[in-house]
Amino acid sequence: MKIKRALFAWLLVIAANALYSQSTFTEQKAGHIYYVSVPNYMTRTVKLNEVASMQYVNTVKNAFMVVIDDSKEELEMKGIKFGSLREFHDENIINLKGEKNKWAETDPREFEWKGNRFFQSELEVDFKEANEEEVKITYLITYVETKKYYYQILCWSLSSEFDKLLPDFKKIATSIKD
Repeated sequence: MKIKRALFAWLLVIAANALYSQSTFTEQKAGHIYYVSVPNYMTRTVKLNEVASMQYVNTVKNAFMVVIDDSKEELEMKGIKFGSLREFHDENIINLKGEKNKWAETDPREFEWKGNRFFQSELEVDFKEANEEEVKITYLITYVETKKYYYQILCWSLSSEFDKLLPDFKKIATSIKD
């Protein structure tokens, strides 16, 4: 009998709370899902870039890839709005070039593919190691604009290996779907 009364009282409290709630609730999605085709010789990692949402590597082939996604809505809440992919490129390329490094960038190529806008270039950077030895890295840098997101897809290798990997890097970059 005491259990029935306690159960009835508990159900009454729950029902009263539901009736007196002053807010309506809507289910919200957390996180963002997108897809990129990655060669089967690359494996997932988390060691290349702290802000990347996707990272793959093959150290034997010297092949590296990261994807950084930026929500347009979140950028706008921070007061950031890009008028073009070129502006997005110009804002982000500074970090790759570095202040002390020698670099050369190809003329960017802009195109549309599967309803998305792309801005793509190659960047060769001469990095100086701590022992003063120079290492040449070449990046395929692809910026993609979809309806709600900007993506930075960075694929890179030693410059001496880059041409062999370039067809795969281009396929990675244009495979993005959200």
